[in-house]
Amino acid sequence: MVDSIIVTGSSGQLGREIIKQLLDDNYFVIGMDKDYDPYYGRSNNFEFIQVDLKKKKEIDAAFHKVKDHKLIGLVNNAGTAVFTKFEDRTEEEIDHVLDVNIKAPIFCAQNFIKYAERDWVSSIVNLGSIYGLTAPDQSIYSDTPRNSSEIYGMTKAANINLTMYLANYLKHHQIRANCVSPGGIYFKQGENFINKYSNKVPMSRMADVHEIAQGILFLLDKKKSKYINGHNLIIDGGLLSGC
Repeated sequence: MVDSIIVTGSSGQLGREIIKQLLDDNYFVIGMDKDYDPYYGRSNNFEFIQVDLKKKKEIDAAFHKVKDHKLIGLVNNAGTAVFTKFEDRTEEEIDHVLDVNIKAPIFCAQNFIKYAERDWVSSIVNLGSIYGLTAPDQSIYSDTPRNSSEIYGMTKAANINLTMYLANYLKHHQIRANCVSPGGIYFKQGENFINKYSNKVPMSRMADVHEIAQGILFLLDKKKSKYINGHNLIIDGGLLSGC
């Protein structure tokens, strides 16, 4: 059987790139998201399962559908954010981010360990963020409304901690758990924001999405990263080194 990897948030910018690279490396990929991305309909090595990751019953049902695959990887890539002012943050907004960014990775991990290959062949990769490690500089959001929120950073810090917990907890299941914390990725931001952000980075630019995906694939690789466990791989061009 072909090694299979589950990617949540499969229709987003990063999810799409992760899947592209996994397919190029001859994995079978199972995408899970609320909306279907027709880009992958032409691949025989891709299966899409529509699932609302805010609902545990749908997550459970989605994993049950793929239990007969040779599951060796789970990428908890799905994530969401809100961009209203902190003073206006609502309970509904907080619950929305908590459901997708914290509850879904936990429920996906619970299901993955039921069906995954053992003997340190399989691994979970969670998605953190540099904003799980430091506060965003609000002054750079001059021409983009997508200013990073407190609840987003809090949930990403939780995913980093979840990774360390899983690395320890899953020792009896012989499954590795790691995390990738990206810095800013190019995605239609305003020119002023891009310049201000880039000036904070030693490499003087934002990340291309394929650079983040490459780090995720490295941590999934059962040979190249077989002794890496409980690690948070920061891919930020050196930004945090100057914070």
